[in-house]
Amino acid sequence: MNLDELTAGLPRTELVYLREMQLAQANAKVVRAVLDKRTHAYIVLDRTIFHPKGGGQPSDRGTVASSNFVLSIKKAIYHKGIVVHWGKLVSGSAGTSPATCELDWGYRYLLMRRHTAAHLLDHCLAQAGKSRVVTTDSWLDELCYVGYGGNPPSEEVLQRVEEIANSMIKAGGEVKIAFHSSQESKSILTMAPNFERLPELDEVRTVQIAGCDPIPCGGTHVANIREIRKLSVVRAEEMPDGSFRLHFSVEP
Repeated sequence: MNLDELTAGLPRTELVYLREMQLAQANAKVVRAVLDKRTHAYIVLDRTIFHPKGGGQPSDRGTVASSNFVLSIKKAIYHKGIVVHWGKLVSGSAGTSPATCELDWGYRYLLMRRHTAAHLLDHCLAQAGKSRVVTTDSWLDELCYVGYGGNPPSEEVLQRVEEIANSMIKAGGEVKIAFHSSQESKSILTMAPNFERLPELDEVRTVQIAGCDPIPCGGTHVANIREIRKLSVVRAEEMPDGSFRLHFSVEP
């Protein structure tokens, strides 16, 4: 499917998940629907709680249902300010109409816990290694990891990372979301581990765990790091380009 054609003439999608991460269900309007090989369909909503794949976070899953159809959402795609939802038709025929969106909340909540844990890892690795870290990439589905520049840390440092992280999780700490102008962000994000990769944006969304530096991020997060429950550092994997991946898990 040509996404330029699919989204032509449509206004930008209201990204509800950026401000209301705890919403598992919400109403929306289908503004465009295109059948895909009879059994699947692409739809565009005026507003969405479905986080598209991006920033290391996999796409949300769930359902969009109206009086005319039920669509099982398999993936959401961000394209030039518009979120396109693709899935399998469970019943009916997708068309423009009011609809109810519902996330696969178990999967979303796991991603929220993992994403918050990934940012906590940045802070704890910097603390344990006594130096600023620079992230290269991340992945929050199986097997989840955060990539960093440089050589893998020692087992002693990794053990210290886990100890610091779980001590903070046990104590708890609020996770705050804020929005800043591009100019403001340049002065408050200088210590962020992904600052060098930040593109030019009119507005920058930041995530800040209590006691940690703010980080630019468009992902979904828990309200308090206590919700992570427990973080385990699985292993450090050395990469051919001189970076390493820190594989981790969160308690089920």
